[in-house]
Amino acid sequence: MIRIQQMKILKKLLAAVLIFGMIISSAVSVGAMPTVYPSITSDPGDTSTQVVEIDFPFKGETVSAEITLGLAPYYGAKHEGSKSTPLFGCSPEKYYAAVAQDPAQDEMYAKLLGFFTWYAESHGLTGDEYVELLTTYVQNIPYKTVGAEVNFPIETVIEDQGDCDDKSILLAGLLARSGYAAGVVVLSEENHMTAAVKTKEGESGRSKNQISEYILIETTRFAYIGEDSALIRNRNKNRTRVREEGVILVGGGAAAYSASWQIDTILEERGQIVSAIEALGQEMRILQNEIADQKTLLGQSYDQELYEEYEKNLTSYYECTATCYAYIDTLSVINTGSFSREETYQMVISMM
Repeated sequence: MIRIQQMKILKKLLAAVLIFGMIISSAVSVGAMPTVYPSITSDPGDTSTQVVEIDFPFKGETVSAEITLGLAPYYGAKHEGSKSTPLFGCSPEKYYAAVAQDPAQDEMYAKLLGFFTWYAESHGLTGDEYVELLTTYVQNIPYKTVGAEVNFPIETVIEDQGDCDDKSILLAGLLARSGYAAGVVVLSEENHMTAAVKTKEGESGRSKNQISEYILIETTRFAYIGEDSALIRNRNKNRTRVREEGVILVGGGAAAYSASWQIDTILEERGQIVSAIEALGQEMRILQNEIADQKTLLGQSYDQELYEEYEKNLTSYYECTATCYAYIDTLSVINTGSFSREETYQMVISMM
């Protein structure tokens, strides 16, 4: 009886050793497997092309171009398995860099940036305006959720559509290829992604010419560089600037954006205008009620003092209305001025 029990124990020990050996063997095999990141395999025999139309507003003009791109990288990006996600040891920096900087997209970047560089030089744009030019181009691409996977920039450009991660990776790639320190920022709580570019203070006296942090760029709509996305603003959070450790870089550029101090001024003025409109609206509602009551009383019996008060309130109401409309017109210019930052800034400071 004791021997039988010993045999049972021995069998259990052998089984445990066998299972342990299998686990160790699997771990070694997994560890030996290469970490595969997204990659595009193009068919060198595919010579098909597509014309990509560029058409968006910038600094009071329309930027227009037709660029012919080879479709082989696009079809390669669409191939099953091209967007494979590593199961182990996945580095976000390497993952997004692989998507943004896959060498199969070199022609696309060269042609796009060749045009934008020519446009910037021919129109005398500053380095900051060049960042805004690329930003406006990407923001103008229609927003559309196109699937759970992150698309390669070549897909976003060819299809002329993308969601927050697709468009942010495209912009980060364009900026990085242009020599800027750029990347993407994942906002997990909002299930959102933005692009980001290194920023430094320009003429602001607080930290003049000192490169400090990264500024977020909303890509799903027209917005100023550093303007809160609607998702963030609705939660009353202010995370328009982040430290480098919060950015997933997609290139090795070093150049920075230096006009954020102007945008701060524009957005501060916009906030004050919104507050003024809200205050005027409250005042106008009070005046409306008083005017309606006074009109009713005057209809019942005329009173000179009441009539004078009625006329005074009526004049105040019209003045509030005129002021409110003026504020609304200014607000409209600011809200549509992200692709004319310098001109909008000059308008704002002329009002201060």
